[in-house]
Amino acid sequence: MKERQYIAAGLNMLDVIEIEGKVLPPALGGIPMYGYCGMRLWSDSVEYVARVGKDFFGIFDPWFTDNGIDPRSLRTVSDKTPYCVMKYDSDMNGIGGYFFTHNWADSDLWRPQPGDFDSCIGPQTKGFYICSAPQMSPTWQDIFSLREKFGFKIMWEPNGSHTYAADRDAIIELCRTVEMASFNVPEGERIFGIGSEDELIGFLKELGPELVLLRCGARGLYTIHDGEVWFIPSVAVPEGSAVVDTTGCGNTSTAGACVAWCEGKGPVMTGIMANISSSYNLRQKGPYPHIGETEMREAADLAQRLFSEKKFSRYGGR
Repeated sequence: MKERQYIAAGLNMLDVIEIEGKVLPPALGGIPMYGYCGMRLWSDSVEYVARVGKDFFGIFDPWFTDNGIDPRSLRTVSDKTPYCVMKYDSDMNGIGGYFFTHNWADSDLWRPQPGDFDSCIGPQTKGFYICSAPQMSPTWQDIFSLREKFGFKIMWEPNGSHTYAADRDAIIELCRTVEMASFNVPEGERIFGIGSEDELIGFLKELGPELVLLRCGARGLYTIHDGEVWFIPSVAVPEGSAVVDTTGCGNTSTAGACVAWCEGKGPVMTGIMANISSSYNLRQKGPYPHIGETEMREAADLAQRLFSEKKFSRYGGR
C-alpha cells in the first residue's frame, strides 16, 4: 500500500445542529472529513483515516467517491455512523452538545486505535493531523512510535470534551511532545485559566510546539513560532458566495496549517493557507463539494496574492 504524505484522523460522525430546540437534519461531519478538506486544497496526497459504520457510503456518498478518496483506511466497526448534537442559541453561539448515546465515552469505539495507521504511514509521510484527547494512551504511543520510525510532524487539536481546566496538565505535557498545536481563544482561556487574549498569547509563546495556531473566530487567527506572533485576518468569501455554516472551520484551518508548515512555509503563509482552507469550508453545509486541480490552483493563487498584499501584521500586544 502506497503511503500518503498527509494523514487526517479522528472521530468520524454526522453533525446534528439544534437551534433553540429546533433540530436540523444531519449533515456530513467529523474530524477526518473536515481535516481531509483542509489538507486537500494544498496536497493531492491525503489519507482519510476513520472508523465507520456499515452505512458509511450510503451517507457520505456521492461526496466521498466524487472526490476520488481512497477508502482503504476506513475500518468498519459498527452498523450505524454515530452523530453529535451541537446546540446553539439564536445568535449561533455554541451552548453545548452531546454524543448521540449521551455518553462521550462511547465515542471511543469510533476514535483511532493502535494499528489503524500502520498500513498508511511510511517514509513518504510528512504530516499527521488529529483532533483528540491529550491524555497518553495506546493510540498516542502507536503514533509516537511511527513518528520515531518515519520522522513526520504531528498537528494536534483538542476535541471539544477536552477543553477544560481538568485537561490543563495533560495538554501542557502533550504540547512538549508534538510539533504543532491549535486552539481557539475561548478554549485556550478555559484550559489554561487565563482571562485575556493577550495573556493567552504570552502563555502560548512558551508552550512548547514549534508552531501554535490560535484561532479567533471570524476575525482570523494568530500563528506563534519562535517567540514571534503574527495576526492573519480571515479571508472574505468570493463575490456571489456567502457564509452558510462555520461548523468544522477550526478543523479545516488547523489541518491546512499542518500541510503548510510541513511544506516549509513560514508562520505568515501558514496562517494565510489555514484561513483559506476555512474560507472554502464555510460556504456550504458539510464538506466543500469537490476539490481538484482547479481549486488547488485557485487557493494557491489566492495565498500568494494575500501574502504579496501583506494581509497580515506582527503582533505586539495591546
